[in-house]
Amino acid sequence: MKRTLFHAAALAAVLLASGIAHAQAPVALRNTIESSGPAVTLGDFFENAGPAAGRAVAPAPGAGRTATFSPRFLQAAARAAGLDWTPPDGMTAVLVTGRGGAAGVVSPRFQSTASQNASLQHASASVASGDIAVRRGETVTLVYVSPGLQLTTRARALGDASIGDSVRLVNLTSNRTVDAVVTGIGAASARAN
Repeated sequence: MKRTLFHAAALAAVLLASGIAHAQAPVALRNTIESSGPAVTLGDFFENAGPAAGRAVAPAPGAGRTATFSPRFLQAAARAAGLDWTPPDGMTAVLVTGRGGAAGVVSPRFQSTASQNASLQHASASVASGDIAVRRGETVTLVYVSPGLQLTTRARALGDASIGDSVRLVNLTSNRTVDAVVTGIGAASARAN
């Protein structure tokens, strides 16, 4: 009886260990995150997502639009699917672009606290320091940032600005004027009050 219990416990330990190893498959965030289907999947976010690649995480943004995801949300979704991913220090948002948008627009992969006052990591190589990234009258993606919350909306620029510069925008939903920092081509970030 003791021997049978010992073997059963050993077998359970082996199965548990193999399940944990399988449940913690390491993945890497893709350099460019785009979605073309009705939902953003773990395969859109991560390389080597394996069987979890087709798992839907959220509705996909429309063609040429950008959706913003919290790194904590993305980490929880990955872990729920048995994937191991930890956001890098300073990451505050993960951006996903809907395929079929305007040609030449490159969406940044993620936003970090250090880069909110400068360029986002992986911003378009065609925008050199000092080049205009947001033009007066242009509709831009505005990301409101506060602890634990990312809200994305559309806004109209009231002036020209380069990456890292301040710009005044009119929120097209609320019609309020906000001060923001240009974070990429046609993109800006502001602190939510």
